[in-house]
Amino acid sequence: MLPRGSLRINLLLGLPALLLAAAVVAVAAIWSGDFFAAGNLGNLVNRVLPLALTALGQAFVLFAGRIDLSVGSIISLATAILATTSNELGWLAIPLVLAAGLACGAVNAAGVIWLRINPLIMTLATAAVVKGVAMLLLPSPGGEVDYGFYDLFYGQDLLVGWPLAVIVAVFALAFIVLGFTRFGRRIYALGSDERAAYANGVDVRRVEWSVFLLSGFFSAAAGVAVGIKILSGDPLIGDSFTLDAIAAAVLGGVALTGGRGGVLGVLAGSIALVLIANAFNLLELDPNLQQIAKGLIFVVALMLFMRGAARRSA
Repeated sequence: MLPRGSLRINLLLGLPALLLAAAVVAVAAIWSGDFFAAGNLGNLVNRVLPLALTALGQAFVLFAGRIDLSVGSIISLATAILATTSNELGWLAIPLVLAAGLACGAVNAAGVIWLRINPLIMTLATAAVVKGVAMLLLPSPGGEVDYGFYDLFYGQDLLVGWPLAVIVAVFALAFIVLGFTRFGRRIYALGSDERAAYANGVDVRRVEWSVFLLSGFFSAAAGVAVGIKILSGDPLIGDSFTLDAIAAAVLGGVALTGGRGGVLGVLAGSIALVLIANAFNLLELDPNLQQIAKGLIFVVALMLFMRGAARRSA
C-alpha cells in the first residue's frame, strides 16, 4: 500500500485540478494572445505564491481533520504589521510578522485543545479578533513597505525568480515531511481516526499544536508576500483568502473530513484558481463573475468529494 503522501497518490488526487488548469490555459490562450507573454506568466507565479502558501497551511490543518477560518485575517494583520514596521526595522520586520502568525496559530491551538472549542468556532472567533487588531494598527489601506523588499523579491518580474523558488522549496519540503516522516504519518492518522491514532501512541495534542502553528506561520508568510507585492498594508485584503485556500485544497483532493490529500494537489488547486482569475481578467469579464466561479467550483469539488466518499464507504 502506498503512503498517503506518495507522489502517485499526490498526482492522482491533484489530477482534476491539473485538468481544470490545463483547460483554462487552453481557453485563455485561444482567446487572448497575451496569456503566454513573459510578463503575464511572471505575474501568474507572483499571484500563486500567497494563495499556495495559505492553502498549504490550511491543508495541514485539514489533513488532521480540523479547519482554520482565521487565515485571511492573519494575512491582513501581516500586511498591516509589515507596512507599519518595515521602514524602521528593515528585514527584522519579517520575523516579527511570522512571529505574529505563529501567535495566532497558538491561540487557535490553545482554544481547541485546552478550552475544547470546536475548531470552526475557535478559528472564526480568532479571525474576528485578529481583524480587529489589524484595523487598530492600520484603520485603512496604506502605510509603506520598504521598496528594497519589492526590488529583491519581485523586481525582476520573471517567471523563474524568487517567488517560484519559494514555491518549489516549500512544497518539496512539505511533500517530504508528509510522505516520509513520522510527523506526517501522525497528521494523517489523526485526521483518519482520532481514537485509533491515540490508541496507537500518537500525541494528539502535539499534532494539533503543530498544524495550527503551521497554518498561522504560512498565512503570515503569505501576508508578507502580499504586503511586499502591494508595497503597503490593508486590514481587509486577506478576506478572500480564507475561502480561496479551502477551495484550492478541496479542488486538489484534500478531504474536509481529514486524513486524505496531498500537497501537490493543493498546489495544483491554487494554480487552477489563479489561472481562472487571470483568464477572466484577460477576457475582461466582470470581476464579480470570478466570485461566482469560485463558489461554483467549490460546490462542484465538494459534490465530487462527497460522491467519491459515498462510493468508498459503500
